[in-house]
Amino acid sequence: MKTTAVSLSGVLLSIALAVSGCKGGATNGPGPQTGPSASNKGPDRSRCDTKGKRVVKLDLNRDKQPDVWNIYDNKIDRSGTKVDIMACKAVDLNFDGRTDLWKYYDDSGSISREEMDLDFDGRIDLTTYRRGGKIERQELDTNYDGRPDIFKYYEDAKLVRIERDSAHDGKIDYWEYYEGGQLDRIGYDNDGDGRVDHWDRASQTAAAAPQPAETKPTPEGEDATKPAEGGDAKGANKSDDNKGGGAKAE
Repeated sequence: MKTTAVSLSGVLLSIALAVSGCKGGATNGPGPQTGPSASNKGPDRSRCDTKGKRVVKLDLNRDKQPDVWNIYDNKIDRSGTKVDIMACKAVDLNFDGRTDLWKYYDDSGSISREEMDLDFDGRIDLTTYRRGGKIERQELDTNYDGRPDIFKYYEDAKLVRIERDSAHDGKIDYWEYYEGGQLDRIGYDNDGDGRVDHWDRASQTAAAAPQPAETKPTPEGEDATKPAEGGDAKGANKSDDNKGGGAKAE
């Protein structure tokens, strides 16, 4: 079976939310949904529960409906003073009255997990895990069936591996490994047994890629050194080719 090597480094979406300068008032009223569904099994979402917590609501589009909920928990610091610590931020990205983004904070004030509903159907599609504020892992559901099929792993906040379930059958069948900040090799499982059947080196993939027929000069006034989009693939992984589900002997 012939498989085309495609880098996944640019597949994840990047969404920036500008909330600075918005005014909000503290309330004790009902807050945002604490998760996509009460029946969803998954990580603890209690930090977004508003009961007994201070909630600051922000109206970003000035339609008199809250779009951002900043949820604070009361803690006692080392001096014995009661302080408010951010526990959760919930955001309605498309202003339809439903929460689409949840940010969970640990007791130090660092983000520990982010969940996002990318297609606004009420289900989580992208989950980002962090430790000490640094990204460790991302899980992405690309076909919106409720199950993640792309997994990105980081070490010291640098991308080292991507795993993909391209058949959407719950089994990893595609691996990307990164060395020195560059894609090093790609592994394929062609028979669905969870083991690598074939490796492509990044140098081989680049050599096989078709070359453009013509290189157009950069128009005057444009920056010829502008970096390509989707360049978030970073990091180094010192694993040998047997990682990624256990490579078969060739």
